Amino acid sequence: MRAWWEEVLHIVTGRVSRHDDLPDLRGLDTRRVALEKTHFLVNDRERRGDERRAYVMRHVASTRHDDATVTVSSNGRGVGSLPPEAAVSIAPLLRRIGGAAIINGAGSLPGSIRLWVDLPTSAALGEFAQR
Repeated sequence: MRAWWEEVLHIVTGRVSRHDDLPDLRGLDTRRVALEKTHFLVNDRERRGDERRAYVMRHVASTRHDDATVTVSSNGRGVGSLPPEAAVSIAPLLRRIGGAAIINGAGSLPGSIRLWVDLPTSAALGEFAQR
């Protein structure tokens, strides 16, 4: 999906309409985390290379099975979600700063289909949320 389509979706859903309006967490202390559910959503071109990509992580409304889902998208297209153990610590802090933020995508490891992101540490995100 193109960035303009993502903006249309955000306008319709009532979320942030431009990345300029999202908090940018790429300068915070991070840890590398493997995304889940990437094998169904991402093509080979997205996996190739290890250059940094701007991804948007977004807290998703709670369900009866999961109260801390955090999805990750690139150009409006879902590329995966944080593993539950990472999402549990990040979701409340992400909600505090508006529910969505920009992070770095880190590509995949050689021979793997799983995408990785540079996820801010809970401590760094907590300090950021207090500003």
